[in-house]
Amino acid sequence: MDELTARALDVIRAAPPDFVVARSTAAWLWGLDVLPSGTGRADLTIELLRPPGHPPFDHPGSESFEATLPPGHVTIESGVRVTTPARTALDCARWLPRRDAVAAVDQFLRRGVAPADLAAMAAPAGYRRSRRVAGALAAADDGAESPGESRARMVILDAGFPRPRTQAPAMGPNGRWVYIDLGYEDLRVGLEYDGERHHSGTAARARDERRLRWLRDRMGWEVIPLRRDFLARPAPYLEALLTAMLERGWCPADTTMDTIAAHLFRLRHPIRRAVR
Repeated sequence: MDELTARALDVIRAAPPDFVVARSTAAWLWGLDVLPSGTGRADLTIELLRPPGHPPFDHPGSESFEATLPPGHVTIESGVRVTTPARTALDCARWLPRRDAVAAVDQFLRRGVAPADLAAMAAPAGYRRSRRVAGALAAADDGAESPGESRARMVILDAGFPRPRTQAPAMGPNGRWVYIDLGYEDLRVGLEYDGERHHSGTAARARDERRLRWLRDRMGWEVIPLRRDFLARPAPYLEALLTAMLERGWCPADTTMDTIAAHLFRLRHPIRRAVR
């Protein structure tokens, strides 16, 4: 049992019986990594939901929030009262920062949560932050294979680029299909997120480089590797993406080009607040 699960068990066992583990903590118990960027397991607060009118539960490392939970939104996992996967996905969409929210919903969709179930659960009037939820659901994609890929896709969308296809197919060696993390198939321009553990190590990196050479030299793809600094410093990568797409014949509308140019300018020239 990992440390975060053990902490969640300790907290919920000490809490009143009608408290429920929720949000990011519930997602972790469901086996998903939805920790916000830069957050470690030891830093994550155990999040609970309590019935309206119930006083807060004072326990180190935990926080509780008032919420009305229909019976169908609660189940038992690992011996803990926890929100269901669908309810947990919606709560992550509602309360996490946008990119982290989409990364969470992507994972839930990939694990089999149906978009129709999420839409139906989010539909009742009065569901708080409904616009945030709707935005996260619209941007979600079950093709993302890691939270890093999800966040990278959102950086690209937020910059004004068209939505790339996740796991874009291309013919690989020996007649076998290979899949590019994010791709514009009509232009044969793709992006590979290189910041996850499965890309680390000498053998894995050499295999990735052979694959990229094949895609470039044999299949005519231009694939831009997104290194570990992409999320913190996206401007050079976005500029490379824009150049590649334009060279491959992309003809964006003037408004799209203006949006991308303004976004790149802001990334290159961030506003610094005066120190008083």
